[in-house]
Amino acid sequence: MISVVNGLKGSIEGTTLTFTQAAVQTCIVQLMRHSLNFCACKGRKALAFDPRAIYGVATADQAAAQLGAFEEKWARKFGSNALARP
Repeated sequence: MISVVNGLKGSIEGTTLTFTQAAVQTCIVQLMRHSLNFCACKGRKALAFDPRAIYGVATADQAAAQLGAFEEKWARKFGSNALARP
């Protein structure tokens, strides 16, 4: 079972306690909305639009290349630590 949660406090813990073998991830829409809170209003539209190049490609290799380009572009503005992958 895969569960996609909205990131509310306790939602991941509650799901994993109830469904011990479930794979739980936070909804990408919620992650993006939260990330935009750290961006000035002037740059939000561009920052929200750029990830489409990553998840709109056909292969994982193309996605990795687009992710690298995204990181290069936005690391200059937000710093490389802000874009670090978990």
